Amino acid sequence: HIEVAFNLDDGVEFFGGTVDVKYVSVLFVGDDAIDTDQGYQGRIQYAFVMLGQGSNHGAEMDGPNTSGSNIAKRSFPQLYNALFVGDLDNDPNSVSSDDQLPAVLRLREGTGGEFGNLVVVNIGSQGIFQDRCQDESRATGSSPPATGSPDYLWISENTLFSGTSGVNVFETGTCGQVYTTDYGISASDNDFLILLPTSSDENIPFLDPRPTPGGIAFDSVDTVPSDGFFDSVSFKGAFGSDLWLEGLSLLDDTARVPRSLDPSFIASADITSDTTWTNDQPILLTQQVKVLDGVTLTIEPGTTIYGYGRTYGAPGEGLGVSPALVVEQNAMINAAGTASAPITFTSAVSDQNLPAEGLWGGLIILGNAPVFGGTTTIEGLTTGGTYGGNDEDDNSGVLQYVRVWYGGSVIGADNEINGIT
Repeated sequence: HIEVAFNLDDGVEFFGGTVDVKYVSVLFVGDDAIDTDQGYQGRIQYAFVMLGQGSNHGAEMDGPNTSGSNIAKRSFPQLYNALFVGDLDNDPNSVSSDDQLPAVLRLREGTGGEFGNLVVVNIGSQGIFQDRCQDESRATGSSPPATGSPDYLWISENTLFSGTSGVNVFETGTCGQVYTTDYGISASDNDFLILLPTSSDENIPFLDPRPTPGGIAFDSVDTVPSDGFFDSVSFKGAFGSDLWLEGLSLLDDTARVPRSLDPSFIASADITSDTTWTNDQPILLTQQVKVLDGVTLTIEPGTTIYGYGRTYGAPGEGLGVSPALVVEQNAMINAAGTASAPITFTSAVSDQNLPAEGLWGGLIILGNAPVFGGTTTIEGLTTGGTYGGNDEDDNSGVLQYVRVWYGGSVIGADNEINGIT
């Protein structure tokens, strides 16, 4: 468990050797996040990398500058289960780099290696770029060659790529065009991750980089080497259900990721039919969720709902909506807690960041009772939010032993969400 954040030069660089690493996080460094060189032949599992606008590459992996299939120390990193997050506006300009060609992963100078269960997102130019191939063999498919290490390079065909622009793998120069530009599995957005905007940078307010349960990050998972080091996994990327950044990362210290909550139940879409939130699992409120007209939401006593922080919206649109639960007109909420089992709405951030104000939205209930001016729109929402009418006997449900903590996210000047509205 190691992390490097906001370093001017590389994050973690391996000069030769066989160092093995599990759980490495590198955030917003000026040069390359993970750099391997001079015959490094170690193993890496669970790597999380985020690039900033001025970062160089998520990885730069070099082999020797000499040719020959029998060179003594060709670099041969074995990298499994990594998540690389690019920056759509990335402009590599590190003062300490000799390579400023844009790419999330940069392979150079005849490196070998194995790359499996990788996820590369927010690609602005190239996901993986190589132009300095030598005489290493280059392998495709869903498993590496059975023999021939360290003189081959294998990138799994199951690698998951996502970006609003750019290509998955780009080869030029002396490379043999083994990997096509649409190699791997392409996704149009990041909905296979719990919360990771398609635009991100060093100022990202909030994220949860774990895979969405049941999503494509759990499909076509590569088999890791059976050598006693690698853990057998059921997912691609750096995370399964365990958000191992908690207690380790700057992102946790600054309340930009949630605590490592069970992600089995994610509330991220409008509720369109009668639904019950049960108390046997946490409810992760990652978006603004509306209970629609004619629908009843029941919340069992003892249930805890964890509100996520407001984060970036679509590229170029600034911040998105603040997660909140909105009960629309003619919908119902039955939240009947008890003194011994209250219902709690709280922030998802770790306890070290609490208490604090404005960490998520709140609870909004919109009815049809008369209000001054007839009907109007509630503050704190970007769409919808109509309330008011002529029904003095309107009934939107029950709140009993309900607690709302650490909310009130500010949308703009004089526009915020109350605890309970």
